[in-house]
Amino acid sequence: MSQSETVLSRETFERLADEWLRERPHGVDIAQMTQRPAYQDIIDLGEPAVPWILQRLVHKPDHWFVALSSITGASPVPPASRGRLDEMTAVWLEWGRQQGHGTLVDVD
Repeated sequence: MSQSETVLSRETFERLADEWLRERPHGVDIAQMTQRPAYQDIIDLGEPAVPWILQRLVHKPDHWFVALSSITGASPVPPASRGRLDEMTAVWLEWGRQQGHGTLVDVD
């Protein structure tokens, strides 16, 4: 991916993420939240979106776990942590560090 494609993809990701946050239904189950077109478009961005999603988790934990699992095929959250946003976030951020995204997900 060229630098201009990376910039375009990052801009696309940020636009889609903001759109999803604005338009997603609140107080509904996660499946409905993650079926929104903007969320699905983020999944379609594929691997380049992973570090950007992880960065979002660092700054404001949210329901990015379906996207991460869909893109990476990983499922690092143990059953006891499912449904616990803070625990799920911590597990995914540790997964990101182990995958080489440490400089992107470490908090100062």
